[in-house]
Amino acid sequence: MPTRWKQVGIIGGLGPLACAHFYARLVELTPAGDDSGHPEVMLLSSPDIPSRLAHLLEGGPNPVPALQRVARRLEDAGSELIAVPSVTTQAFIDEIAAAVAVPVVDLLTAVVEQLHAAGVRRPALAVTDGTRRAGLLHQALTTGGLTPVYPGRDDQARVQECVTLVKAGRSRTARVRFRSLSSASWAAAGDALVIGCTDLSPLLPALPPGSHDVGDLYARAVLARAATS
Repeated sequence: MPTRWKQVGIIGGLGPLACAHFYARLVELTPAGDDSGHPEVMLLSSPDIPSRLAHLLEGGPNPVPALQRVARRLEDAGSELIAVPSVTTQAFIDEIAAAVAVPVVDLLTAVVEQLHAAGVRRPALAVTDGTRRAGLLHQALTTGGLTPVYPGRDDQARVQECVTLVKAGRSRTARVRFRSLSSASWAAAGDALVIGCTDLSPLLPALPPGSHDVGDLYARAVLARAATS
């Protein structure tokens, strides 16, 4: 256990439930004996950050100024490192890092490194349509020597439906549906199921043995960067 934690700032709202779940997992994965053993965390969930996917895929409003503004607010409040728990938002990680003097933890690098360490070579990826179209995680995995496996068209449509249900406030229904999807035949085509989008992370809180979630992998990386001796 570290003698001191760096203060962690989380850029939230990407989406709101995904970032709230990430914070919960950050707490649960912290090796602390009591309340005082946890790092100080500031989560700023800003509703005015434009859609990252709309910008990347459709030429929508640029989210960079808003992301940089939130990062600076976290730094000004005392954050010593910043977490961005969103796969799609990693497209702007360099611009976010350029706006602050503290480290911004790279999610894609953390995921690839930890999957390699776990011996995963063919991750069966559960991702949203947008994450799949943007291709950021796919590119990071293939560049790192991994071969992603994806659901077929029908199962992919069901995965996306689960996210739509979450955003409509129907998380309980979404969890039931996603649980059945995660045990479908496509998932067995890889050597490990990987929840590849933080919007999906809250839907499978109890991962099957040998499975991985990008939110958990990222939380471990953030904690490793926050630990000081």
